[in-house]
Amino acid sequence: MTTTLADVAAFLPERVVPVEEMGPELGLTPTQVRVLRRFNGLGEVRRQRHGETLVDLLEGAARALSSLRGREHLVRYVIHARGVPVVVPYPVNPVHELRTRLGLTCATAFTVTHHACVSGLLAIDIAGRLVARHPDPGALVLVVAGEQVFTLDRRLTPDHRVFGEGAGACLVSAGGPGDAVLSFASGQRSDLDHYAEDGLAAMDRFAGEYTELLADVILAAVKQADLSLDDIALVLPHNVNVVSWRRVCRRVGLPVDRVLLDNVPLAGHTPSADTFINHASAVALGRLAPGDRYLTAGAGFGAVFSAMVLEHRVAGHTAFPRQGSGNMAATEVTDLRTRVVGTLGVLLGRLLGGDLPAVSEETRLFDDLGLSSSKTLELLLALEDELDIQVDIEEIERRDLASVGTLSDFVVANADGV
Repeated sequence: MTTTLADVAAFLPERVVPVEEMGPELGLTPTQVRVLRRFNGLGEVRRQRHGETLVDLLEGAARALSSLRGREHLVRYVIHARGVPVVVPYPVNPVHELRTRLGLTCATAFTVTHHACVSGLLAIDIAGRLVARHPDPGALVLVVAGEQVFTLDRRLTPDHRVFGEGAGACLVSAGGPGDAVLSFASGQRSDLDHYAEDGLAAMDRFAGEYTELLADVILAAVKQADLSLDDIALVLPHNVNVVSWRRVCRRVGLPVDRVLLDNVPLAGHTPSADTFINHASAVALGRLAPGDRYLTAGAGFGAVFSAMVLEHRVAGHTAFPRQGSGNMAATEVTDLRTRVVGTLGVLLGRLLGGDLPAVSEETRLFDDLGLSSSKTLELLLALEDELDIQVDIEEIERRDLASVGTLSDFVVANADGV
């Protein structure tokens, strides 16, 4: 039987906190805040409002699973994947309260934390094993991921990850319609654990070996699925920062435009929930089509590195909630790209003058408009001023300048301050 994600959803609180507002809270200097935004691609995070609970957060994602309604009696397990052992004060038990709120009376509920920020992938793997062995062929497992930012070391880590609040959920079945899990690879390096006696030294070693170890587990998952990187249409990352993923891409030879980095500046890193949030954005942006093989990967303190390869088999089945909070990340990304395309058309007219032909996404910047390299930089600077954003051009390549559409994709994936 094939482990299948029968439905996937994500939820983000409406409250937006720019990194500049987090500076005093975290003891950061203005220069450190500028580094987070300008070089690490971090812009803002989401936070719940005062009085909202972790159960509220997880429930938001679970309620967005449209296929859960009417099938509650088929859910045999509820698994909460979270990045840290302590997420609420004792004796609160969020996963059991969630089960009660959702009316999942037939389900056994438990928590998985062993793989830190990639516990979401571990939970999916465990869920697949459970339904494969369940006597009821229609049995489902509800996996929820996410947590509140409860302690100081969850708000900011030394390697420039800013933690936000968000949640994801999926229904796992043994076969049937949905995204099929093709492989799951994971490795742990306890000698890099920052909770060990030589914690600071372990953190330095973790940072030094991070790129190689994440690259290795990605390649292992692809090989286990009997595929090559050329077969991977899209990578759903953990949203730690933009720089680390560029390094991983260089290490494995993967074009960075195949990594969905849109949510890094919009939501920050939401432990264990990044995969679900990025999946929602990928479907909303049309980045996944039926038959596409895609990969999700990440790392967590411990140190754990995990990757999973899936095949997208149902068009548009991932969802953000349609009402209430939590639908901002995908819509903001879509809105930004629309504004970039329109603004580029206006700016090209100003920059090039003359009888400029009608500009569309297919318009070739060099071949159709005769744009030069110096004019390209002028265009990007004008775009930054017009939209009040900053674009990291460190990784820009010739193919990113092929057309208005490819340049727009690059700007959205590398824009700070949106």
